[in-house]
Amino acid sequence: MIPANLPQVISAIGGLGTAAFGLLEALKPVIPGINHIGFARIGKTVACLTPNEPGARPPMNALPQKNITDSLLANWINGVDVSSQKAIAKSLIKLHLSPGNSAELALRTNVDPALLQEVAACIVSGTPLTQQQGDAYARFDLIVTATLDEVYQHADQVYRNWTRALAAVIAVVLAFVGGWSLEATGFSAYVHSPEMGQALLIGLLATPLAPIAKDLSSALAASVNTMQAIRK
Repeated sequence: MIPANLPQVISAIGGLGTAAFGLLEALKPVIPGINHIGFARIGKTVACLTPNEPGARPPMNALPQKNITDSLLANWINGVDVSSQKAIAKSLIKLHLSPGNSAELALRTNVDPALLQEVAACIVSGTPLTQQQGDAYARFDLIVTATLDEVYQHADQVYRNWTRALAAVIAVVLAFVGGWSLEATGFSAYVHSPEMGQALLIGLLATPLAPIAKDLSSALAASVNTMQAIRK
């Protein structure tokens, strides 16, 4: 038999999950590494697409590779819209293109090296691109866009998965401490009691239920009320 207070129980468990996510947000300034989760692959990909010129010199009129990575990391940490982050990254990568690094960048993006070098030279001199050069530049743009889209989507998924896992750990700890606070026989007795297992289970359910707890409890309440009305 389903308990009559099940909707309230679900709401309470979801509230614990919400509290765990809130506590995780509060811990981000204390544990900076949380905000960096997922960015490693972005930084590696952007570094690959912003090679220096021979002699380890950054191109003229472009940000050095380290500054590009730092700028993108700042946007990632501050939660800038992912579409905007990708657009900024692509702009900085294209700005970094120069005749000196075009050959290496062409190999990394599978674009004709000679044409990309001509494109870079035309951009520096302000010369209009020919049809063939424009086609090569468009292919380069498309490949960079696809690469950044894949890496940002993957990074975002990694970040969300890790933050959910961390929030689940916090929820389990909170549930454990909450159950312990209600145990009158001491810590040792609590550790070996069924109540501890119940607390851990509630903690594990808290974060998955947090986003849907309100809708689920409302649906269950409506279902109970409907069945009660039918049986009258």
